[in-house]
Amino acid sequence: MRLLTKINRSYLKYGLLVFLIADIAIIAVANYILKDELDQQLQLEAKEIFEVLKERGEFQSIYPTDIVTPISFQEIKISSEKDTLIFDRDENELVPYREFTFYPSINNQHYRITTRQMLMEFDDIFAIFTTLISIVLVLIFIGLLLFTRQLNLSLWRAFNSNLDKIKNYSLTPPTKLELATTGINEFDELNEVLSMMSSRLEKDYTATKEFSANAAHELQTPLAIIRNKCENLFSNSNLDKDTIETIHDIYLSTDKLSGITKALLLLAKIDHGQFNEKDRVSFNEIFSYWQHAFQDVLQDRNLSVTISATGNCQILMDKRLANLFIQNIFINSVKHSKDGKEIAISFSKNAFTITNSGEKAIDQPDLIFNRFYTESKNIGSTGIGLAILKKIADHYKINIDYTFKDFKHIFTFELEDC
Repeated sequence: MRLLTKINRSYLKYGLLVFLIADIAIIAVANYILKDELDQQLQLEAKEIFEVLKERGEFQSIYPTDIVTPISFQEIKISSEKDTLIFDRDENELVPYREFTFYPSINNQHYRITTRQMLMEFDDIFAIFTTLISIVLVLIFIGLLLFTRQLNLSLWRAFNSNLDKIKNYSLTPPTKLELATTGINEFDELNEVLSMMSSRLEKDYTATKEFSANAAHELQTPLAIIRNKCENLFSNSNLDKDTIETIHDIYLSTDKLSGITKALLLLAKIDHGQFNEKDRVSFNEIFSYWQHAFQDVLQDRNLSVTISATGNCQILMDKRLANLFIQNIFINSVKHSKDGKEIAISFSKNAFTITNSGEKAIDQPDLIFNRFYTESKNIGSTGIGLAILKKIADHYKINIDYTFKDFKHIFTFELEDC
């Protein structure tokens, strides 16, 4: 949720609470003020009736607002104000009134003077004041919202600009992160921290990149020397069988170590974004190429490969990575397929599937793309091929799905642009 949205929601939530409290308080105060004003008017009216009664000796009562009733001394009470209900025959309902009762005496004659005035019904008061308060608060909220919006746009303009720079910031190639000054202490402190972090990241990135390249390059030389020495020893006729087998194991291990070194270097290069060239490449053609390249292996193991496609699947990516991607997929299927079986490759609109035979499902399919993880102990795999495959897939947002059905491993690769 965006910060401004959250702030506005908080305004609305607490604004409703304030509205309810203000509505109840204002209605209560208004009702008190109205009754106090009515009481003063009723008292004044009662005094005027008293003056008329004193001057003329009589007063014609007007029901139900102005009523004069002669009473005995025993009926005299203290003046009072109260709310009362009087039945209105025209409306056929009880109508609320405010009533003031006064007990004067004129020439030893006692009177009860009652003055009344109709009250506004509570639901009318509630409706009127609630409507007025709602209009006022809505106008205040809209005004505050517009003001806050303009203020935030002004205050956050520099922040949003810096945010776009951070989003577009990349270490390939390394560039200095230059953020604009916002004039707000908190944002400027954040910019300083981000700038220092980016500088450290650039240094670490450069150091890691150089180390990966140098380590891989330097390791190849002694590994090549070991392989050459082993090859020279193979030609020595004075060695016994056990020695030759030991040298052969050393040679194979050295060759495997060389492959691991090259694979790790390749992973590092992909991580560092050193494959940025983009061309339209055809996966159909690359699969056909590797099918032809592995023809001897396929014939030796009596494996058949079928490629079916509704169209020519092309994707925008680096040619080298595309070739390596399909190569690893194809090699993995050949390695894990049973002799005499079929490897089926099919292309649809935005995906392709490769199927090979197998005795059982992969135990932990979520781990097979991890580096150095392998479930086939007898194949001698380094466990990096699928890691490279997954790294390339992630780089180009290719989703990989695995299923096992009818003794067949099925890998589906979903493409965004094909």
